[in-house]
Amino acid sequence: MRVAFFTAGTTGAGHLVRGLAIQRGLERAGFDGQYRMFGPTLPFALAQSDVYESVEIRSDPMLRDPARAPESELAHQLRRFRPDLLLVDLFWAPLRWILPILELEAWLLLRTCPPSWLIGPARIPFDDRRFARIIGIEPITHRVVREWIDPVVIVNHDECRSRAELRQRFDVPDDQPLVISTHAGKPGEAATLEAWLPRDHHLVNLSLYDEAPLFPAAAWLGGADAVILGAGYNAFWEARWLGYFPRSTFVSFPRKIDDQAYRLRRFADSAMQRNGADTLARWILE
Repeated sequence: MRVAFFTAGTTGAGHLVRGLAIQRGLERAGFDGQYRMFGPTLPFALAQSDVYESVEIRSDPMLRDPARAPESELAHQLRRFRPDLLLVDLFWAPLRWILPILELEAWLLLRTCPPSWLIGPARIPFDDRRFARIIGIEPITHRVVREWIDPVVIVNHDECRSRAELRQRFDVPDDQPLVISTHAGKPGEAATLEAWLPRDHHLVNLSLYDEAPLFPAAAWLGGADAVILGAGYNAFWEARWLGYFPRSTFVSFPRKIDDQAYRLRRFADSAMQRNGADTLARWILE
């Protein structure tokens, strides 16, 4: 079986991490097929791997033309991989005129987004009939969402590192309060997170922009005395799932298609029963 994951996200590493979370869910489920991610060129070491294929999306006019889209670079790359299933992470529009000519099943994964996102521009209208399943990966309500899973998270509890391992990794004495600041959003936003640092604490700043990032950072954060995070999808739900939410300070950053302040207000008391990546993997293998 061949499974493809598609995203057109270029703000931060959130969509890339979600694709990797799904890959890990499939691996935990014993998936023995092929998995590949398709998306724009990203400035992260994690995107420089065999599992991630960069493709021109935003500046390709062919994707907006029903007649030319089947000959676009994106269409060629997908046809070359020949997926049986295509997971579309929020960004459906680049595939609007490609899906009809691909012989595959497509599932659309949706999180919090503006209502207009699921209408589309006049020349590229949204068509829910193109998707066999439309799955909410956050407790959202929208007329096109047909089913829901718990949020997709990069690690599970049994994959996390201990408090002692975290302090040993960064050479922090046991009696010194340790704060972790972690960032995968826009360049420069890490400085905003650091401004929330309590006094007399040792700060470790983790960033996916590093040449050799500590990944997945979520596996380490439970051992910190406090965590400072942006309120993006991954950071928020990792904290909820792995139990360090009460020790976390969230900073909302403005995004065009994600309302981080709304996420904090609406889902702060939401409980997760399981990792959505594992549920998705089970559905794929059924």
